[in-house]
Amino acid sequence: MLGLAPRDRALIGLGFLMEAGLLLLLLVSGVRRDSWLLQIFFWLPFAVYLFAIWLVPRTAGQADSRQTSAIILVFAVIFQVTLLFSRAPLSDDIYRYYWDGKVFAHGINPYTYSPDAGHLQSLRDPYWDDVQNRNVHTFYPPLSQIVFAAGYLISPSPLTLRLISVLFSLLAAGVLILILKQLRIDGRYSIAYAWSPLATIEFANSGHIDSLAILLTMLSFLALIRGKRTLSAVALGLGVVAKFYPLLFAVLFIPRWGKKGTLVFAGVIAVSYLPFLGAGSGLLQGFSYFMGRGLFNGSLFPLLSGGLGTVLQRPDALLVSKAMAATIFLGFLAYLVYSYSRAARQDDKDLLLLKYSFWLAGAFLLLSPTVHPWYLTWVLPFLCVFPSAGWITLTGTVILARSVYIAYEAAGVWQEIWWARLAEYGPPFLLMLYGTFGNVRDRLKGRPVEIDGGKSP
Repeated sequence: MLGLAPRDRALIGLGFLMEAGLLLLLLVSGVRRDSWLLQIFFWLPFAVYLFAIWLVPRTAGQADSRQTSAIILVFAVIFQVTLLFSRAPLSDDIYRYYWDGKVFAHGINPYTYSPDAGHLQSLRDPYWDDVQNRNVHTFYPPLSQIVFAAGYLISPSPLTLRLISVLFSLLAAGVLILILKQLRIDGRYSIAYAWSPLATIEFANSGHIDSLAILLTMLSFLALIRGKRTLSAVALGLGVVAKFYPLLFAVLFIPRWGKKGTLVFAGVIAVSYLPFLGAGSGLLQGFSYFMGRGLFNGSLFPLLSGGLGTVLQRPDALLVSKAMAATIFLGFLAYLVYSYSRAARQDDKDLLLLKYSFWLAGAFLLLSPTVHPWYLTWVLPFLCVFPSAGWITLTGTVILARSVYIAYEAAGVWQEIWWARLAEYGPPFLLMLYGTFGNVRDRLKGRPVEIDGGKSP
């Protein structure tokens, strides 16, 4: 490693340690969801990941060279490829992706029929048994359907879709490096996303399509930072029709886009749905079903619904809790929009846009009744700019949410373990509270305020 800067040599050393941790995780646990070995050995690569993030601000000098970026991306490729060798995905979603892609590739509107429809019986194959919610129309938006069909046409296998998810994730890491460079931030902070064990598992093992939405959202940020408003609107519109969650950020983008960009954004979404309108009511049935599903791995929402459950019947408590959570979120959204409109003329308007978008994604996750582990990948890109100790920790402790599958695989019982939820959210929330306390203290003393204890680079 002659000729390498000390910071790059440290990065390479950490990369090899991370790979060793992932290999042990793969070899010992098989990345199987029905074993505690997954939760135990996940902490080996995650510990290296935490140390890498901790080390970046403590090594002198900027690291924006192509050599440093190449090191980060090469190891990201190695990590993702390693977990492509895991046999069984932790999530069953990949089989629904495969099914939707097969239906669409055969010239059938994927929103017209649920998988168990008699019209589709001839398409059933060995993967059919793994398709979940067979009586429910598809939930996934148009761009995702196109990707699923493309994957099926390339090679009819769930592994193809996992490879595509990995490709999107790696491209997103590259875009994040460009964003950091544009913001004059040390490019090594991109490891908060590129080297995340959570992202590696959720994209290489489970193949979640969220990587496409993340890529398009980051492209939208990059375009806006570079002053390309129309391109930014197109990218975020495509992000929405890949996975709905990028819609959260649109209200903050609209003042920067202007009328033209806003119309382009809405037009991209509308045009994407036009080819599928023949499905009629089937276009919305899947969405309404998934919006109405029960609770899983929430944090603040179960506390709210549990409290109301002491005075209301459970269905009423859930309904009122959802209304209250939505009201709180919309109030917070209104505050951020107002605050951003007053501060958008400042020199740091790009950082402020990223910060407020981070807060929106975080608030949505904290108030949501359902938080699957891969939902936490939504905040990972923002942690490259605002490395919050609480949120970084939560991207690790969220692995405990998968403990529910141990009893489910053994006896078909879906029952969350109370202490696993406490261990998952307890340490991150304590770190968030500590950071909030520090912010209040710094504000009183007139010091710069940071996010939840994380130092903005």
